Amino acid sequence: MDIVEGLEFVPTEGTYGVPYVANAAGILYNRAMFKEHGWEIPTTWEELIALCDTIQSEGVLPFYFGFKDTWTCLAPWNALAVDLAPSDVCQQVNAGNTTFTDEYRETAEKMQQLVTYGEEGPFAYGYNDACTAFANGQSAMFAIGSYAVPQIKSVNPDMDIDSFVMPGSSSADGNTLNSGVDLMFAVTEDCPNKEAAYEVIRFLLEDENVQAYLDDQNAVPCKSGDFNLASNLDGMKDYIASGNMTDYQDHYYPAEMAVDAQIQTFLIEQDLDAFLAKFDKDWQRYNRDIIRKVEEYNAQNK
Repeated sequence: MDIVEGLEFVPTEGTYGVPYVANAAGILYNRAMFKEHGWEIPTTWEELIALCDTIQSEGVLPFYFGFKDTWTCLAPWNALAVDLAPSDVCQQVNAGNTTFTDEYRETAEKMQQLVTYGEEGPFAYGYNDACTAFANGQSAMFAIGSYAVPQIKSVNPDMDIDSFVMPGSSSADGNTLNSGVDLMFAVTEDCPNKEAAYEVIRFLLEDENVQAYLDDQNAVPCKSGDFNLASNLDGMKDYIASGNMTDYQDHYYPAEMAVDAQIQTFLIEQDLDAFLAKFDKDWQRYNRDIIRKVEEYNAQNK
């Protein structure tokens, strides 16, 4: 509910959605490969980079990215940003309290470093290529969300996959699980069949039906209860149980801004300052109506 409410730039009264399931995004890894080589799960950025160096030295590719499909660039970006930038950075920028140039520099720098541990020419391969390569053991890790597991297992049904939170921070305590609401229900105010709609929602929210969805989609339940999570979420269960989860930063980005394409261009051209300057400029352009509403709300509510 906090994540859903947080998506409102201008606070409103009332509840407008019933979250059903969420996802968990960070790094998927080949559990059998890790066991075979004795690699340990990193909990800080420095440990992740050291792990990548070790994996490379043993003749294995650390990551497969598949950045030809621009949306895949957002997966590691979001997972890093929730560790390194304020969770309400977009609201703060709208209020004129900060800039993306200040808040996103470390995220962008670490994206640049991470890509050096991927396949040669990551912009020549798409999401399906990356899923297939990871499924076939061509990389030890894949920086993507739990939503990719069904696609990966369609190639290799027996693959033993686990995951861990992107360790973007230099302190293990500074990391958070990148998780957003994948599916939620809403009933419109003018719905002529509200009771029928509520009956459907009550049915879907019964524990056995929630569990059926979790089993099929490797999802995270938004409802409290004693649910069984997929084994590929083993490394994230502590974060889920404690509620240490932060929504995707790109859920606040306007579609017209095409941030995924901007990140792809930045990773190709490697011009950090130009990327950040464009981010700030485009944000003001594509969010001017929201920024005006925020200004009005703040003025009225002191």
